[in-house]
Amino acid sequence: MRAAKRGLRSFRRHPGRNAVIVILLFVCLTFSISMLAVKLAADAQVQAVKERTGNYGEVRVSSDYMMGVFQEERARSAVERTQESRSMSEEERRLKVADSLVPEDVTDRFSRDPHILTYDKVLNAQIVLPGMKNAELESVMSLIESQAQESGPFAITEETFFFEGNTNGASASDFTQGRKKLIEGNLFTYKDQESGNPVVVVEKNFAEENELRVGDTLKAEISEISGEGGTLELEVVGIYESVEAERDSGAMGGMLGSFNPAGNKVFAPLSIVQRLNDTAGYVDLGSYYFDNVESTGAVVSAFEKEVGEGDKYEFVTDKADYVLISDPLLKVGNSSMIGLAGALGACVLIIILAMVITISGRSRDIGVLKALGATDRQVMLQYAVEVVCICLLAIVLAVIATAVISQPMGDWLLSGRQEVEEVEESSDGMGGIMSMMDRGLYKEGGYFKGFLGEKEKESSSLNVVFKGSLLWYTMAILIGISLLGMAVPVIWISRLRPARVLSME
Repeated sequence: MRAAKRGLRSFRRHPGRNAVIVILLFVCLTFSISMLAVKLAADAQVQAVKERTGNYGEVRVSSDYMMGVFQEERARSAVERTQESRSMSEEERRLKVADSLVPEDVTDRFSRDPHILTYDKVLNAQIVLPGMKNAELESVMSLIESQAQESGPFAITEETFFFEGNTNGASASDFTQGRKKLIEGNLFTYKDQESGNPVVVVEKNFAEENELRVGDTLKAEISEISGEGGTLELEVVGIYESVEAERDSGAMGGMLGSFNPAGNKVFAPLSIVQRLNDTAGYVDLGSYYFDNVESTGAVVSAFEKEVGEGDKYEFVTDKADYVLISDPLLKVGNSSMIGLAGALGACVLIIILAMVITISGRSRDIGVLKALGATDRQVMLQYAVEVVCICLLAIVLAVIATAVISQPMGDWLLSGRQEVEEVEESSDGMGGIMSMMDRGLYKEGGYFKGFLGEKEKESSSLNVVFKGSLLWYTMAILIGISLLGMAVPVIWISRLRPARVLSME
């Protein structure tokens, strides 16, 4: 106990020297703890990104195949296309439509891969609802008519609506990602899909425009069937509203104004959309969530093995989005580790040099203490208390400073690592735009999102917060530099002989 008190008195008796050491340690410890806080924040954020991104994929007709079909069609004249359409048999027409779709058995077969956790099937179609008014199309009808003169007639009218069908309404990406919210009624269920219940979920403005309520019915035309039996009665079971605006007023150079084909989107069971579109057994895509982004390679290999049919189908994932978001964070984490190592090295050097100077200047005091009967352990304890006081004061000040500068430091490191890429796309006509549209992942906002403009990339940010783990790491740093600071006194005191020190006086 007396040795500890002597250590405290010694710490108070040398304020100038101790202040210099504390300031030097404070600067290095502030930097090192800030780097540690940034590293922990970056790691935690990468883990959070990994939990929501990089584990999603789709089976769909490949972009290269679609582009090839588009180029072939574009090379033909409108007259040739019209003649072919008139001469095709019903079976040939079905095969032509199905050529741009994926057979359900392909998506079902791939779903049995052990890495796949959940999957869904999606089909989008343009369906005519006689007597219903699609206000979203009014502003673009003049453009459509002018384009029709050049590229042939469009099958879009004010009674045309975009239907999205899947196996369960709650699993639609617009609802799972929070872009749309049910405000009345219910979403359709998997049971509705299996039994083929003709139910739909419609948008709030569409319902108001057409005076529809939950429980009302509307009629839809079945593709390629006319006369009796050519319509299907659909029951409105739910009404939703868009949480995020899906408009892009600058899309396509402003040509389309406020045109928003997804604004009046109608959601229905997959089996109903297949029936209305006359594409039973086919879907636009298979939507899959697998266990982890690290399984991407295995899942892609499994697709090539199970589904590989030339280049017609492809399996695309959102791993690029994961890399885009996480790569700057990983680089910040690596940079902060380098800074942390350098700052801790400087702390060690400072405390060791400080103790060398301190102990060498107190050799006589140590010799006297040992000559009076103090043991090496007692003398070491005295200097240990002094070292701990210095380190503790420096680290407390450093923690306070870290709380202020760690977030700006993290932002600075991240801003230096982020790379922004801009991709400009152009096309020479409505037909080309529709065929060359950005086929963004279904998870990221719906199959038609790319039709409205270029896809926005999620920007990464760093949120530096103090957690319990940082406290434990800080205590470990305190103990570490204190022990290293004690190395010099231990060696010096154990080797010092009182008689030799006193004889030199």
